[in-house]
Amino acid sequence: MIDISRWIEIFNIEDPSIRCQTVLNEIQPKLREIFDSFVEKYNVNGEVLKYKIHTYESTLDTNRSDSKNPKYNKNKNNFCRKAFVGLTYDIYDRVSIFKIEADSRSKTIKIVMDLDFYPFWRAVLNKTNEKELDNLLRKLDPDIEIKLSDDEETLIKNEEFIKKINEYKGRKTPWFKFGLYLPFKSDINEEDLVDLMWDTFVKLEPLRKFIERDTIEHLNSLKVIDLFKNDSTPISLIVYGQKYQVNFEEATKSSNKLHKQSFSIYDNDQLITQGWLELFFREPRELLGVVINGREYIYIQLRKLQTETQYKLKFKKAFRLKGKNNENNENQTYQLKSNQILLDHGFQVDETGFYVGTYDNNSKTFLEPIGEIKQRLITASLIFADVLGAFTLPKNAPEANNNLIDDEGELSLETYSSTFDFSSIEKIISDSQFTFSLDTLRDFHLNMTCLVDKHFVILSGISGTGKTQLCRLYANAVYGLDYSADNPYLRIIPVRPDWMDSTALFGYYSSFEKRYMRTEFLDMLIQANKEKDKPHFIVLDELNLARVEYYLSDYLSAVESRKPIHLHNQDDIEDIPKTIEIPHNFYLIGTINVDETTHSISDKVLDRAFVMTLSEVDFEKYWEKLDNKYKDGLKEEWGSLIDLHQILSKYELHFGYRTMNEILRKLYKNLLLPEDFRMERIKSLDRVISEKILPKIRGDEKIIPLMAELESWTKDTIGMDSITYKNIVRMREELERYGATQFWR
Repeated sequence: MIDISRWIEIFNIEDPSIRCQTVLNEIQPKLREIFDSFVEKYNVNGEVLKYKIHTYESTLDTNRSDSKNPKYNKNKNNFCRKAFVGLTYDIYDRVSIFKIEADSRSKTIKIVMDLDFYPFWRAVLNKTNEKELDNLLRKLDPDIEIKLSDDEETLIKNEEFIKKINEYKGRKTPWFKFGLYLPFKSDINEEDLVDLMWDTFVKLEPLRKFIERDTIEHLNSLKVIDLFKNDSTPISLIVYGQKYQVNFEEATKSSNKLHKQSFSIYDNDQLITQGWLELFFREPRELLGVVINGREYIYIQLRKLQTETQYKLKFKKAFRLKGKNNENNENQTYQLKSNQILLDHGFQVDETGFYVGTYDNNSKTFLEPIGEIKQRLITASLIFADVLGAFTLPKNAPEANNNLIDDEGELSLETYSSTFDFSSIEKIISDSQFTFSLDTLRDFHLNMTCLVDKHFVILSGISGTGKTQLCRLYANAVYGLDYSADNPYLRIIPVRPDWMDSTALFGYYSSFEKRYMRTEFLDMLIQANKEKDKPHFIVLDELNLARVEYYLSDYLSAVESRKPIHLHNQDDIEDIPKTIEIPHNFYLIGTINVDETTHSISDKVLDRAFVMTLSEVDFEKYWEKLDNKYKDGLKEEWGSLIDLHQILSKYELHFGYRTMNEILRKLYKNLLLPEDFRMERIKSLDRVISEKILPKIRGDEKIIPLMAELESWTKDTIGMDSITYKNIVRMREELERYGATQFWR
């Protein structure tokens, strides 16, 4: 006999630690003893022990330890209020098949199956399966009670079970308990309890078979999911004659029911778009989905692959558009158009859809390589996106060549080919007349390309170090062009101080002129959306002449959210879309100078950009690339200028390539004058230093040592009668008298 009164006494022990230990010592062993008797008596044909015995001991022991931890004070009263021993179906995960449980909260001994909500949810999604489930429930022995795990007071009638399932679909899903509830009595005969367990076990057999079948189907579906998520080999595909590379990331668990395998689609090194495979392993179905540019295009139910030994998987796209599109029967129009394009791309298409692959249920794999299956799914998804106009791909792209001029002498955009291969870019730039170190070029290249979904670089530094030239050099080198060549994929736009909002970049609709006021920036953005296989470069020169966070706010928000920017709502404007996205092939570069005419840049902007400083200049390499006429005629002046540059560099007041270039040109021009009109070389140097270098020198007490060095250098190099010397002496005296100085009086 079971001493139920003792069990009640144990469950009511106030101290949770003692309660847990006593349940573990007395109640749990008794239940195990009863269960062992059940197995010994009724496992004649192995029917019971084909399942795995599962007990509650480890959880009770954990609760006992947790009860001593102050962290769990709120839950202590709930610790160790039950004990059980049961059977589980462990084919892929633990599924409860049968158990005997003593529960102090309901004051009952339960002989039940604990079943998840999802198998029943899956059943009611299909009319045939729903009918089968309904018949099973109606034929279930009337002694079997059905209750919710979170509401054991309420019985669910067999004929109302499916209604209850439909009530919970999409909500927090409960568990169901099927079986007997025996109230705590003063004593319970153990032999009678063992016989009752067998009787219940037999009556629950239809449900066990239902759950086992669902579990096996679920397991086989997971094997299909594994085929996709375990393969991240890159693939190639061709859409509208253009070849693309698809690179996959490793699949990651997005939630307790979904894995995602992200992929990126490239034309050469240019990111065209991104997407992911959605691998649902309980939603409630097991699904394979393809998402392109944030929009779903394909969803395949994986259980249907198990319906034949070799299942030929086909997918039929349903364009379920609503509203006015549906009224014009555009759903069918889109389907017919996409089917024709799929046929043109070599797909097998019939009235049931396009062929994806053949799944063999004996080997649990596709007859085709999994990369080929992915290729078909992603190619089809790109075609569907293009048909809908949600994403535009180049059509009939010709082979790239180096002939940039068409027969009529006009630039032909289609003939431009691009590459982000750094070795090619570096060679073109290093062969140019400009001087940029490998470190600078490499850093700029990495900043431009390391983020595949957004590209924003800010170049700062002293004036004349070649910030704008670097932008042009790089953009042209990507297209294999010389620095001076006209690049239709590059725009250098000077920023105006009066730019106060996003209309400076994106334009606006003028109700007065009844037209949309376009901008260079918007035109380039529209072109980038049309030619997604080509990188497009925008340089905002002197970015901070206006407040960057004002006029660039819409751009930064769109890049971060990947949501389109609203432009207008006029139905009669055809050349400007109502909304526009920032595509992945749009590269934004800003150059900045920092002085009293510019604005500081907010953290909002800086957080979204890579900021490079171009203040170092390599005059040694610059001198090597100069024409011999300068090197032959200006050796002495060059040495003096380099000495002066080194003095200024220590105080971050040095000059850049532009200033040096203009100085040398003036000095050389003077040498070309007739001898009667030519300045003396030392006077020419004096003049150009006072005109191009001194005006930028300003500061406070920090530059006192600099002024002393300059005075000494000028005295020894140019002389005390020079204009430069006189200005430096004056500036030094003002610095000592007022604590600050500048060239201007």
